[in-house]
Amino acid sequence: MGGLWAARLWQLAQKTPAHWDATPVHLLLRDGNSLQRWQQAGGLRLRDKDTDLCLPVPAAVAGNDQEAIALLLVCTKAQDTLAALEGVRKRLQPGARIVLLQNGVRVQDEVWQRYPDQQVYCLSTSHGAYMCAPFHVVHAGHGEAWIGTLADAPADHTLLSLLPGAEMNLHWDAAIRRRLWDKFAVNCAINALTVIHDCRNGELLANPQAHTELLALCDEIQSLLQSLPQAPEPGDVYSRVHAVLLATANNLSSTLQDFRAGRATEMPYLNANLRDLAHQAALACPRNDDVLRRFNARVQARG
Repeated sequence: MGGLWAARLWQLAQKTPAHWDATPVHLLLRDGNSLQRWQQAGGLRLRDKDTDLCLPVPAAVAGNDQEAIALLLVCTKAQDTLAALEGVRKRLQPGARIVLLQNGVRVQDEVWQRYPDQQVYCLSTSHGAYMCAPFHVVHAGHGEAWIGTLADAPADHTLLSLLPGAEMNLHWDAAIRRRLWDKFAVNCAINALTVIHDCRNGELLANPQAHTELLALCDEIQSLLQSLPQAPEPGDVYSRVHAVLLATANNLSSTLQDFRAGRATEMPYLNANLRDLAHQAALACPRNDDVLRRFNARVQARG
């Protein structure tokens, strides 16, 4: 997703150079190994339908570059967000805009509290993207994107002018917190179960056992969110989950992709966070606890 947004930002900069400096967009990479892979790939490539473009987007290791940052899109997984921000904290201008693209509802509050001198925004998207090779991003599914602040502030038109609104179908959401909670509920219902059953999203509907577990888990999630004081009214969780599963039937959840690749998953920010919120409110969540137990058993078995 970071590669996709970097590509779209660079394309926007070519159309509206007045908004940007001579080097408008940088990819900030984790370490020297990432930079070496970027160099070997020859830069950033973007495939979208029948077009395949090589874009001269510059890149640097996040901790090495000293250029001041006025606008930062953080596209890491949730568990890497705080460390990534700490790595560039000294480079952030006063009042710099930080845009978070993470799943869950926990890390957004953590960043908001730790960076009071910055402007923190949350972005939620239904676009699909994946890497077919290092730094070769495929814009696989065109969806929408929504951005807002946890304070439910009115639209920041300056920020919107700096982002690829038309290309990414971007909208301001004055109640972005509700959208984050809705996506949190959907991810809690889907992601861990796809690992437990080792299946694509749509198989949670086609597999009778998985579907029975999904229905029960959705019921519990809806009940929990109705009882948590900080959560907005959840509505019909299963209806939203069912719609997502139909729309992404052939997709692998991000958690299953991470599990298969041996990477750390976002589970501490999904079902484990839901468990913690329930326990803090003295609410029982036996189905979610069972899903977490089975998920952790799968992870431990894989080593």
